[in-house]
Amino acid sequence: MQGVKEKAKDMASAAKAKMKEQEAKMEEKLEKAMARSEVQKEIAHERAKAKMAEAKMELHAEKAQHREESMMRHHHHHHDAVGVQPVHHEIGTFPAPSVPAYPMSGTRPVTKK
Repeated sequence: MQGVKEKAKDMASAAKAKMKEQEAKMEEKLEKAMARSEVQKEIAHERAKAKMAEAKMELHAEKAQHREESMMRHHHHHHDAVGVQPVHHEIGTFPAPSVPAYPMSGTRPVTKK
């Protein structure tokens, strides 16, 4: 169920970003039509590119927020069990084994082929 909610939020964010991109394109066309020189047309184009990039940036930020919200809900629900404590390890570290894998003599056990 959470995946469906997350996907729906992502789709809404994508639609919003698409609308902002279309708005930027329309403004660019309007500015180009009113421009009197090539420089003004180039400026209009650069403004439109900046607005489109901003819309994409907002889309990615919203998607990240959706993932974070989903993870927080997921984390919260799975650790509510009574008496269950989550085990956290730092990335790249593992607990030391309590029993050595090989005998302390330094030789490996003989295996038959």
